[in-house]
Amino acid sequence: MVKCSEMETSRPRNVGPLRSTALGALLVLLLLGACLPEATPTPAPTPTPIPTPTPSLTGAEEAVSGYLQAWQGSDFARMYTYLSPSAQASIAADSFTARYEAITEEATILSLTATASPLVRTGVASAAVPFTIAVETGLAGPFRLDNELRLSYDGQRWGIDWTTESIVPLLGPEKLVHMFVHTPSRATIYDRRGVALAVNENLIELGVVPGRIEDEAQLLQVLSGLLSLPQDVIQSRYISAGRPDWFMPVGEITAALAKANESQLASIPGITWREKAIRTYPQGDLAAQVVGYMARINADTLERLRSSGYTETDMLGVSGLEGWGESYLGGTRGGTLAIISADGRIVWTLSEKPAKSSASLFTTLDVQLQRAAEGILGERLGAIAVIDVRNGEVLALASYPRYDPGELTAGTPTGGWEALLNDVRHPFLDRAIAGVYPPGSTFKIVTMSAGLQELGLSQNKVYYCAGPWTGLSDGATRTCWVPTGHGSLTLFQGLAQSCDTVFWEVGKALNERDPFVLSRYARGFGLGQTSGLNALHEAQGLIPDPDWKSKNYTGAEQAWLPRDAVNMAIGQGDVLATPLQMANLVAAVANGGTLFKPRLIREISSSMDGVLESYGPQVAGQLPVSAANLQIVQRGMEAVVTQGTAQRAFYGAAVRMAGKSGTSEAPPGEPHGWFVGYAPADNPQIAVAVVLEHGGEGGRNAAPLFRQVIEAYLALPPS
Repeated sequence: MVKCSEMETSRPRNVGPLRSTALGALLVLLLLGACLPEATPTPAPTPTPIPTPTPSLTGAEEAVSGYLQAWQGSDFARMYTYLSPSAQASIAADSFTARYEAITEEATILSLTATASPLVRTGVASAAVPFTIAVETGLAGPFRLDNELRLSYDGQRWGIDWTTESIVPLLGPEKLVHMFVHTPSRATIYDRRGVALAVNENLIELGVVPGRIEDEAQLLQVLSGLLSLPQDVIQSRYISAGRPDWFMPVGEITAALAKANESQLASIPGITWREKAIRTYPQGDLAAQVVGYMARINADTLERLRSSGYTETDMLGVSGLEGWGESYLGGTRGGTLAIISADGRIVWTLSEKPAKSSASLFTTLDVQLQRAAEGILGERLGAIAVIDVRNGEVLALASYPRYDPGELTAGTPTGGWEALLNDVRHPFLDRAIAGVYPPGSTFKIVTMSAGLQELGLSQNKVYYCAGPWTGLSDGATRTCWVPTGHGSLTLFQGLAQSCDTVFWEVGKALNERDPFVLSRYARGFGLGQTSGLNALHEAQGLIPDPDWKSKNYTGAEQAWLPRDAVNMAIGQGDVLATPLQMANLVAAVANGGTLFKPRLIREISSSMDGVLESYGPQVAGQLPVSAANLQIVQRGMEAVVTQGTAQRAFYGAAVRMAGKSGTSEAPPGEPHGWFVGYAPADNPQIAVAVVLEHGGEGGRNAAPLFRQVIEAYLALPPS
């Protein structure tokens, strides 16, 4: 190959002049072409880039709005649909929903309001929006929280780049939202002198942590001695632990016993303990239906109270004062809502509200008199109600049969619970306030009062009792409780001897005056309606009248007939009353005509807040009887005791008493026996009503119990 540098010295050889000239020119051209620099290829033209359009923030605003609205409505599944694909890849939909549901429940969230600020674009395809949530919780009160949502555009839609911090700042994957519940100690139920009827007692719950046991034989020996349990029973209570570091309770001992053995317990690896409050009833089954008992919270109640801090393990008062006073006795729970680390340390407190202290119930009951009344009633089916005639305070409410509140609260074995529920004697029924019975001849107090007041009868008006009575001309023959008759006797004597004929005549005359009049007087004495007892549920009994009968009977039986009036005049027919109503009735007779609303609660107070409620005497009304006529009734009731149907029961009594016996029909069994009255007759202090279910004659069987209650109250030698 010819080099460019050799072009001038190199000549072609043996070439003619013409020929050499043409060839030379051609050669030069070829050589020049060879010596030119190599041509650089022309690059392909670069296409002009098409600019990517900036996505509109409208879609981002819609995502934020939909997400926050769904959060406010607790629609967590819909919230998930607004997450970006990358966020959805980091958490499954069911896990996302479960996390929000768990936080909502744990935080006891009642309502949540979310408010977003304007969006801020942080890049071509990214944005952020500050937002605030205002939360109302059931336990920790309200709080506000500022946060931020980040969004990204994936080419098709805007989505929220969700992380756990999107719920609450500082809530990382290993952290939790936790509510620390503050539960006030349950308050006490007292009698009128401060004697505890129901109280919280601190016990020590002994437990075993299986993974810490070093000498199991020694551990079992010590625990067996303290708990009085066989070693194999104790071992069975911790051997099933799912993890070796779990606390497994094995039994309970008193705080005093724990303190006395503290050094020994602390020296044995594997034994540990914690305080546990339990509800105890120092008086046993005394006033059981009044005091009530506690039981594990049921599912329906838990659903209603979960946001107030209650859990499946909580106990609630379910009957008696324990149930009626739950809101006072249990106080109001508070809470601290916080973000906690995996080891339980508080990272950030979101909200906090202290618990509201519980309040004790101070009752009007007299423990000594209550115990005496229950002892006097014994194992007879029935009830005794005792009221202070001067102010309406309830001093005793005895009812038999009873139950043991301590056993029920502690959790009686299933068989024991079922036995109580299936007991035909109904031990849960507080017969003193919720048992309803025909009052029998005790109702004659009302009939006599109505006759004196409405008909203008004289106490000396004479009637004749032959035994059989056909005064209604309805073809029926009614017979006085003395089949041979009382002969001639006055209205006053009729009350003392409880002559049915006398009161049939009075009832007939009242009905002829006005079919509603006797019912109206009965209600004026507090019957046929709740007495106004300021605690517990009481029955209202029944006082019939023409309107009531037309609504509750059918056909020919709807009409109010004279026989209805004469039946009511002696406390039979459809008339029903509770022992409390009858005690309150005679209390009003005793005090000169003031009908009080009975009081079982004197005061509700707490050590922190002082007196919350105080209940003084409250007048329900005045008896519809003049003072002069009421005095006749009072003297007639005293005559019942001194010369009438109950005189034998009061022979030798150290104090004057006044009352009225009653024997009400209760087929198919024996009649119910009643005695109601007050004492001392010349300076009344208490009124007492005694009813014995199927207990026979009131003057023979109930009157002696009435006398014994009076003697117990006045601290007289027992008869």
